[in-house]
Amino acid sequence: MARPKEFDQQNVLNKAMLTFWQQGYEGTSVRTLLERMGIHRGSLYDTFGDKHSLFQASLEHYDRTVIAHNFAPLESPNASREALVNFFISVVDWSLQDGDRKGCLLVNTVAELSAQDAEIAQQIAGYFQTIEQRFERVLWRSRQKGELTHPGDLRLLAQYLVMNLQGLRITAKVQPNPHTLQQLADVTLSTLFNRSNH
Repeated sequence: MARPKEFDQQNVLNKAMLTFWQQGYEGTSVRTLLERMGIHRGSLYDTFGDKHSLFQASLEHYDRTVIAHNFAPLESPNASREALVNFFISVVDWSLQDGDRKGCLLVNTVAELSAQDAEIAQQIAGYFQTIEQRFERVLWRSRQKGELTHPGDLRLLAQYLVMNLQGLRITAKVQPNPHTLQQLADVTLSTLFNRSNH
């Protein structure tokens, strides 16, 4: 009979996620993970599998917690232009409050692993597709309300927002200047909306 787990699985997974987020996949050893998670090697392998599987679980946890929380305002059935403006203001705020400049775990992972790990690349692509769909729904509502002035295809415009979101997060890691980041966010939105609307 299997022994019951003597730890909170979500709690230790959160610790693993934070460790990967701070140190990257290659920069994180199994020993460090065990120390940070506070579990034994056997428990890690029994519960999560190997380091790669744990990393995949950590990415999923990041999507369910950090990403879901950050994008919650855009999930409102009434979210449109104002919600997008507030969202990008929040992006600047998160970036500036990120004292150790962790950035975005998804963006970091693309830079570190996507070229040599097709499985991880596919997983990350799925998360970005979901983000794109969130943006597309908000843009659709904005167009219905007459707020969206750009005539372009909504999916393409949503991809444009994803690209600029990624760029903001990267820029904040190397140049965490509030004025610069806010200007970049403003330019991103002014491309889609009349300046008088935001």
